[in-house]
Amino acid sequence: MSNKFKKLFIPILSTTIISFPIIVTSCATFQQGSEKLYLQYHSLQTEQAKQEFENYNQINLLSEINKYFLKHDHSQQLVKFKIAGASGATVEFNNLMKNNYAYKYIKFDENEFKRIIKEKFNLSTKFINRLKFLIDYTNINRDYANNFDVIFPVKVQLPLLSHNNFSYAKGLFIEQIINFKIKDVKRSRLEQIDTKNIEEIFKKIKSFENKNQFTATIKSDIKNQKESIEKWGLNELDSKQLETIFDLKVKEFDDIQKDNTSNTNIKFKKTITGVDLSNEKLAFNEGYLKVRLAIGEKNKDIVKAESGITTFVKFNFNEDDQFWRDIKLNEILKVNTIKNPETNTDFSNLTKNNLLIKSNSKNISDVKIRQIKNANDYRNAELELDLTLKDNKKVKLHKKIGIGQYTNLFESDFVKQNIQAPVFATERLTQEDLKSINKDSLRFYGSELFSGGYGTSRGFYDEKTTTPKFMHIGEDYIANDFQPVVMPYDGEIIAAYELTTDQPFTGVGTVLVAKIPINNLSFTPREKEIYLNDNSDSVYVSFLHLDAQRTLENKTLNWSVQNVNLTTNRIIKAVTSVTPLTPTHVKKGTIIGYLGNNASNGGWMSHAHVNFYTNRPSYLSANYFSTKTTSSPVNKNRVDRYYDKSKNKFSTFGNTGVESNSSSFVVYDVEPITGKEKLNGKDKIKTNETPAYLTNLSMSRFEKTKGYANPNLLYKLRDERTPAYSVKEFNKLN
Repeated sequence: MSNKFKKLFIPILSTTIISFPIIVTSCATFQQGSEKLYLQYHSLQTEQAKQEFENYNQINLLSEINKYFLKHDHSQQLVKFKIAGASGATVEFNNLMKNNYAYKYIKFDENEFKRIIKEKFNLSTKFINRLKFLIDYTNINRDYANNFDVIFPVKVQLPLLSHNNFSYAKGLFIEQIINFKIKDVKRSRLEQIDTKNIEEIFKKIKSFENKNQFTATIKSDIKNQKESIEKWGLNELDSKQLETIFDLKVKEFDDIQKDNTSNTNIKFKKTITGVDLSNEKLAFNEGYLKVRLAIGEKNKDIVKAESGITTFVKFNFNEDDQFWRDIKLNEILKVNTIKNPETNTDFSNLTKNNLLIKSNSKNISDVKIRQIKNANDYRNAELELDLTLKDNKKVKLHKKIGIGQYTNLFESDFVKQNIQAPVFATERLTQEDLKSINKDSLRFYGSELFSGGYGTSRGFYDEKTTTPKFMHIGEDYIANDFQPVVMPYDGEIIAAYELTTDQPFTGVGTVLVAKIPINNLSFTPREKEIYLNDNSDSVYVSFLHLDAQRTLENKTLNWSVQNVNLTTNRIIKAVTSVTPLTPTHVKKGTIIGYLGNNASNGGWMSHAHVNFYTNRPSYLSANYFSTKTTSSPVNKNRVDRYYDKSKNKFSTFGNTGVESNSSSFVVYDVEPITGKEKLNGKDKIKTNETPAYLTNLSMSRFEKTKGYANPNLLYKLRDERTPAYSVKEFNKLN
């Protein structure tokens, strides 16, 4: 998923305040009972103390580092051109993405990155030396939130270390994708971006990033909003809800807007996108509004150019107001599970020794876990905590931990037993490599469920291809042969068919397409606003690589399979009673299909490839400008064409697993300063290089133009902290 819309769940805590004087010890760490407690951990002094904290917190640290770089832009320090004279001003984006230019002439300064985080996070030298780096060249793309810049994604990996009472299988690591920027990169004609009419205005707006007179206050009557805050958390409300809670004044920005009313195509946006209460510079009764200020040039449904900044506007609240005090305490006190992240933890077996409690706030001097309450939901729990504040008040907190709302892909008991679900990484695998891959990893990593693949580039769909020329637009969930697949929400199955192929590793097997009404999703208001933008109807979910016989002859759903004519004069198998006009209505949790096996799956290990089609009419940028979706792969026209009753013919939809690029695989010699191709007379000069990446394959591009989204928005089986392993390394394919 894209990093630009980070979610922060803030459940409400109920508190009881009792005056109770105690002696507070000034110390960086406390350990009470079996839970791990670290207060003011940024003040740890010795390497040993730092390493102990880092080992307990290792699955969270890269995520915390990523959040730091979202707020603090160090791109110019870290992303550099190798050749003197070369810069974003000399190299067009299209040239940057051709002929291995970015691979050869742009570098990421790993040592400077290490220096920055060592200082900012008080990290040990041992931790710093564990880090590994990879550039995600395929996902380099124009920044849709700031059209002057280009996103330069860096994968930072941390091999996991076994520690004290928990251990990791060999080869597991955590990976974060941190999106740095190449600044002010020249626009290429093919991009159809023109920033000249917004450039000077944006310079004025950018000056507000660190210096402004903006103010914010909490509105006097938010009674109607409290229920939504308690249900979803403050930072999971949408921007319209946040506007009903806070009164934001940005006079300098408004003045610029008033001065530029003559051009009606120039649009301004000011949006409250979130709330930050955890910043260490804040007093207890203070918070920051996260505000996006943006300018764009828009012609009807097309945004020609846009750019924006994020600034933080301070507000105060009454610390005697229990409602706001509870939210503040919840955000400054973090509770994480230790061995695996909350996403991959079974909370029904949660104990104190698997919890890490931490805070850098000086307002908390002690924390004890009184009780862990495990409800029927194994993916969420509630903690009853006893806090001591700096004024020696005792506070009883009921704090929720877990993932909130979710749904299942497989039956609940199977997911529960395998909730650790490691991520499998397939970078740089070839089709020849695939022949050596087996399910030994299922046993080695102690799980029968694995996930991975969304937004990653692959090269193994062609027999002789090593260049990653495919973008994987769904998520793969590996499980046992014939594992039952269940309906994620109440909805309809509108297509069920099998596509066979004689070519290994190219088939999709049996395909199901589900249509789910928006109101049946368990999305937060923020998720609906960002990912479903203006879609108030339905979304589509497709399931690929299922077993034909078990799925298409599902007696519970009264299905039977027949041979049918495909519109291309090809015979396929389909459930003819299932069409968009005659769907099968299915309840959440009902078995709708079964995974295939290697033989029925075109050579693949048994897995479900799941696509999530948001069906949104427009893409919402981080500036909150909407741009029309241009080529949705599952739109009304495609759905309506599935079955042509007049001709008694079927077509296919929802069966795409990857997007591909037909760009030339020839790499030409280029001028290092401009990226332009050199000529020998009138001819380009070929090299013997293999392309490291191809242009126009970034996942963000397909999300914007086609409306794809990560299926883990539904299932929440992995996040950026889920331990991963390299398939290539595990199978010793080097």
